[in-house]
Amino acid sequence: MSSTRRERRRERGAAAVEFAILLPVLLLLVLGAMDWGYYFFVEQVIVNAAREGARAGSLQLWATNASGAQSDAVATCRNFITQASLSLAATAAPCTATVTAGNVTVQASYSSGSLTGFAKTFVPTQATATAQMAR
Repeated sequence: MSSTRRERRRERGAAAVEFAILLPVLLLLVLGAMDWGYYFFVEQVIVNAAREGARAGSLQLWATNASGAQSDAVATCRNFITQASLSLAATAAPCTATVTAGNVTVQASYSSGSLTGFAKTFVPTQATATAQMAR
């Protein structure tokens, strides 16, 4: 047998061993990227929902009274979350609004969790945002 044949024989299966060593790292990167991507999506939806709720509440406050502004802000915030295809069943009260001295403050929160279940210890479980707008 020639020396090149013997070398090839010794290296047989080396690629499979290298792949088996790198597979956990690749899975961590891919599934972690999916979980972080989902978290950032949920976070941006919650930030925008709080902002839109505060905007709607400030417009309602300018037009009518504080109780109408508060209910309109919460309804707009909840509507924004459902329009983004996030379930409101996961969180009991995702949006709260307070009206003080011509300002509307909306706090929104959502339990994001893990999409794949693989990197749930690395990804935050709650996305929260606060927005305030003046009359």
